[in-house]
Amino acid sequence: MSGQVVLLGDINLDAILQLVGELPKPGGDGLANRLVTSIGGGICNTAITLRRFGVSAALIACIGQDVWAQAVLPDLEAMGINLMGVQRSPQAATGIAFIAITPDGERTMFSCRGANGLLRAEAIPAALFDEAVLLQLSAYALLDNSQREALWRAVEMAEERSIPISLDLMSEPARQCAEEVHRLLPRLSLCVLGVEEANFAFRLTEPQTIATYMLERGVRMVGLKLGHKGCLVADQKQFVRLPAFPVQAVDSTGAGDAFCAGLIYGWLRGWDAFLCAGLAGALGALATTTWGAGLGMPGREAALAYLSNLENRTVDEELRSVILRLLETL
Repeated sequence: MSGQVVLLGDINLDAILQLVGELPKPGGDGLANRLVTSIGGGICNTAITLRRFGVSAALIACIGQDVWAQAVLPDLEAMGINLMGVQRSPQAATGIAFIAITPDGERTMFSCRGANGLLRAEAIPAALFDEAVLLQLSAYALLDNSQREALWRAVEMAEERSIPISLDLMSEPARQCAEEVHRLLPRLSLCVLGVEEANFAFRLTEPQTIATYMLERGVRMVGLKLGHKGCLVADQKQFVRLPAFPVQAVDSTGAGDAFCAGLIYGWLRGWDAFLCAGLAGALGALATTTWGAGLGMPGREAALAYLSNLENRTVDEELRSVILRLLETL
């Protein structure tokens, strides 16, 4: 696929703790029997998955001038991700997230966004957009003034070149920045979110109503994550509701980012909502089968192996066979 996806958001170092039991009460002690460190940040996870499908990716973000930056940059470079848009600030540390995973695979995050919020609009290289086929935004970029200004500058640069725009909406930005989310809606070709985010931003909780609301305001394809209930993907032609793909989940970190990558990939290739939902759902499920995200994110080979080994009765057989055929021809 020619061209590159430009992704604006956060770069973090993730420190993932596998807890022995449940989260401790305030003042308590949560014991862990495993620690994993990896590249973090939604745009990094999505970019890694896209690269593993052969899609070029470029990041716009801000990191510190510290040891944490040196822990994440080499792996991103090794993946062939374009780092021209990654700024370095001496004023704050690289973002870091401590992620506690309970035995049921659920994650709880304690994050310091650090330098991420210091992204400067005037330092975004225009050349990044010369070959861009999509601008992917993380809603976390709406939380801090400087990074928010950079997001809107990137939106302007994309619109000047008729580049489609996509948004990954998370709960805290949806709660704090609902007006900004509403301002973005008519500019979006794609949007991925969950029911909690929709409730914060739009005061809606019924999946089909959420999708209809967003489509009526200009979004061309909506990807609604429904957790263990699967997903709903909708465009102007169809609403597709799929159950969750069967996996043995150990850690939900990165699942939404993999879902985003699947939706983006299918949309860029002109797939319909049925196929986009299938690939996004499969990748989101696969991401829960490994500890951490980053370099553990799934790609084409993992998707092929997983779908090939699924029993026919566990998913829609037409969907499974069509996606397999499409992936095999890449």
